[in-house]
Amino acid sequence: MSSLTYWLLVVLCLGQAMAYIEKIMENDSVCSMSFFSNNLDLSGREDQSAMVIKDNQYFQKWTGKHEFNCKFTVTSSLGLGVFAVIQHMSFRRNAQGQCIDYIQFRHAEKTLSVLDLNIKIKSSESWGEKICGKLNAFEANVGNEYNQGSDGNDDKEIKNSFVDHRGMIEVKIYLGNKSIESTDELKFEIVFTAFQECKYDNGHWKSCGRKTCIFKDFFNDGKVNCPYKSCKDESGCRPVVSVLNSNYISSTTVTSKIVAGAVACLVTMILVFIAFLWIFRHCGPAICCISNSNSHPHSSEMQPVPRLDTMAIIATAPPDSMVASGTEVRTADKDLPPSYDSLFPSK
Repeated sequence: MSSLTYWLLVVLCLGQAMAYIEKIMENDSVCSMSFFSNNLDLSGREDQSAMVIKDNQYFQKWTGKHEFNCKFTVTSSLGLGVFAVIQHMSFRRNAQGQCIDYIQFRHAEKTLSVLDLNIKIKSSESWGEKICGKLNAFEANVGNEYNQGSDGNDDKEIKNSFVDHRGMIEVKIYLGNKSIESTDELKFEIVFTAFQECKYDNGHWKSCGRKTCIFKDFFNDGKVNCPYKSCKDESGCRPVVSVLNSNYISSTTVTSKIVAGAVACLVTMILVFIAFLWIFRHCGPAICCISNSNSHPHSSEMQPVPRLDTMAIIATAPPDSMVASGTEVRTADKDLPPSYDSLFPSK
């Protein structure tokens, strides 16, 4: 019972987290330093149509002895397009404001996959603008033009995003050959989301802006999936609050979702506990009897144990040959003394 309850709570409380494919840059063979770029595929299934790629303190030990030039391609199947949105990043600039480290996107080339290699068969397109500095997806969506839907700014792409309707995005992550200072912090996180063309909400797919839809479970989950200023998937990108020394950013939307999830889990635990008590109260004794009978396969052949007082009476009672009629006891075989008349006959 306890094991079933545990897994039920895990499914109810953590089910949403399984919607993202997560890749750690230094552990999951994301980067390719050669001419060929690694291909990371979104399956196109609704619950596997988004991917998170991030570092795990890898850059904090950067020595700068050489350049770091990582390339990979994200593709989607089933004819879906791909959004790329940088969730947060902290890459360096020089004194002139130029990027020392940066991220770039471009429309991927047609490739022919052979084993784990992708052979390019089409001329490359130019890389997009270099993105660097300190950036957060929620802050990037909040600006002077925000909420001016009448002039079409709601559908304007944010600067930390990229859209490919063919479903092929090539990514470059570059670090310059300069050692990291004690005051520097290098980190990033990118979310890739498959989308389909649509005009309105369509079943499990919800409108994202510019006649595009993404899977409904990616709405209000604390990650910006839609690359437009309207920020429909996060209820309009509310103001952000920095926590944990600005290492992570949390919004009021995320906080509300966490509180709602905690309340739901608490209510579920209480209901399961009440159900367990009810079952034990009404069926507990029967279950115990069944358990005891099963532990003694020959219990039906066992005779009742006599009471101790009965045993004492049986043990102290005389045998039948010793009991006379009435209340007297005779000794049949014992010789009686001679009578007085036989010893002293009368004269």
